This record gives sequence, C-alpha cells and structure tokens, in this order.
Amino acid sequence: MTEAEETARRVKWDERRSISMHRLTVPNRPQLLEALGRLAVAHTHLERILRYTVKTLSGLSGPKSLDPTKRKPISDLRKRIKKRFKKHHPTAAETYRLDELLEKTKLLSGKRNSYMHRAWSETEAGQVILLEEDFRLGAAPPEAAIERVASEILALGKQINDARLHGFIHDVV
Repeated sequence: MTEAEETARRVKWDERRSISMHRLTVPNRPQLLEALGRLAVAHTHLERILRYTVKTLSGLSGPKSLDPTKRKPISDLRKRIKKRFKKHHPTAAETYRLDELLEKTKLLSGKRNSYMHRAWSETEAGQVILLEEDFRLGAAPPEAAIERVASEILALGKQINDARLHGFIHDVV
C-alpha cells in the first residue's frame, strides 16, 4: 500500500470513528417532528386501506375479517392484493391499473422508510442530519419534502380506497 493510500485509509477510518462517536440526539424541531408524525399517520392510514382491500378481495366480512392481515408488512399486503385480484379474472387494463397503484405504494413506502428507519440527529452547530447504517452522515430532508411524501401517501390511499369502494376494484369483485 502506498503512503497516499495509507493516508486516505486513515482519514476514512478517522471520519467513520468520529461519526460513530457522534452523540445521537433527537432534533428539537417541532415542525420536523410534526412532519414526521404526519408521515407516520399517513402511512398507517395507507396500510389500513390495503388491509381493507385484501378483505374486500377475499370476500370477508365481520369484525374478525382483518385478523389475517394483522401485523403483516405492507409488502405482504401488496402481494395478497395482487394475488386475490387475479382470482377475479380482471381485464389487462384493470390489472395494469392495480399494478400502477401498488407500484406507487411500494415507492412511497420506500421513501417513508428512508425517513423513518434511519437515525436522526442534530450536530452541535444545530444542523439536522440523518445517519446511514454505514455511519455516513447525510443532510436531513427539509420538512416540505417530508410533508410532500405524506400528502402523496394520503392521496394514494384515497385513490385506492375509492377504487375499492366505487371504482375498478369494486367492479372486478
């Protein structure tokens, strides 16, 4: 290893060590915490709508009809919806519409997860940051970006629920 490579390795190691030694703190930013809370609630709402969609496609009713989907990850709900939808012999156009909705669900859930499942912190200088699993520091997204994802999730949930109650999912069932 050359001296330059050794120096670069040492610098990288020192950066990682200093980041791993970073004192994690929850940012004291009410607007940020409000945006994250709204995002969490919006995603839970979407998850519930997907559970109801599984119920509708399964032909179940009654108070216990949501039990089979209890504590299931949202990826499992998407798979169940797709599987049960196909059993109703939809047209290619209807299948395409459902696939579009489920793909949007996947993308928005991924975006939500990228915000919710990483460690948030605040530097001594007051900058809000996100810590990656490999200890890389990243700038935190602005509240407006988080709010936008929450709004998109709520709009998608409404779209799926409307399709379930009165739209193409309802018509297929």
